[in-house]
Amino acid sequence: METALFLAMGWCGTKYPGWWRRFWKNPPPPPDPEPWWTVALIGIGLVAGAAGGLFFSNAITENQFFAGQNAVASGLFAFGASNVITGIASSFRN
Repeated sequence: METALFLAMGWCGTKYPGWWRRFWKNPPPPPDPEPWWTVALIGIGLVAGAAGGLFFSNAITENQFFAGQNAVASGLFAFGASNVITGIASSFRN
């Protein structure tokens, strides 16, 4: 169940392709005829979320600061890791 939580948080933290374009107020581009880039970003988000959550969960196993809140803290770290990784990956598209 912990891994499923990390996968869900990774999916939720995935940035959509071209998210940074909203800062320049350019009109949105037409949709791609082949959505492979969106599918790849979702896959990267899932992997980054699972890896980040499992890594953080293993790192704080014996830490008393996170006592009783291991799953919540690791889930938030999975969300953040996915958000950062997919944000960087989506900027390489164009």
